[in-house]
Amino acid sequence: MHDYDDPAWGPLPVRPAVLRWLLLLPLTLIFLPLWWVVWVFFAVCLYGVASVAQLIVYIVPGAENGAVRVLDATLSRMPFVPLWCVTPVALIREGDTAYYQARVDRRVEKQTRRVETSQPGHEHHRDLDLGAHFFRGSGAGYVLRVASEHGWNLHPLLRSHPRRRLRLRHNGRPRPNFGN
Repeated sequence: MHDYDDPAWGPLPVRPAVLRWLLLLPLTLIFLPLWWVVWVFFAVCLYGVASVAQLIVYIVPGAENGAVRVLDATLSRMPFVPLWCVTPVALIREGDTAYYQARVDRRVEKQTRRVETSQPGHEHHRDLDLGAHFFRGSGAGYVLRVASEHGWNLHPLLRSHPRRRLRLRHNGRPRPNFGN
């Protein structure tokens, strides 16, 4: 398992105020809307290609799984909120460990409830993908510590990097209720 006290799994360093306010915020305000337009255009094009591929799926049995995997893999390579994006809330909360820890706690608990209340066969609820902007002030080690208490582990197939992105997978079993 991972050493949660390793500096690579700890909180990311606080960015200098000059970098945050004079460079990252203007770049985000200018390029993020353009990024979203390109992302939506790309998604629409892929769904157009997917509809043509659906015709092939009707002819060739078993091609559906491959078509869905290609679509998911392609769109997941282009994140909707890129890593260079800095929101005003992130600028204000830079270095606030308690804020990021509460944010991680809420997200893990919400996703755990979705897994435990989902119907059998809904595997998409078992994956949790967190970008570094989400756990920046608390660190990847804190995310793993909290998530492992709720039944989450690092995804066995998808790679995680403690400074960029964590990909977690739930074991799918409900937690025991020791209340009664």
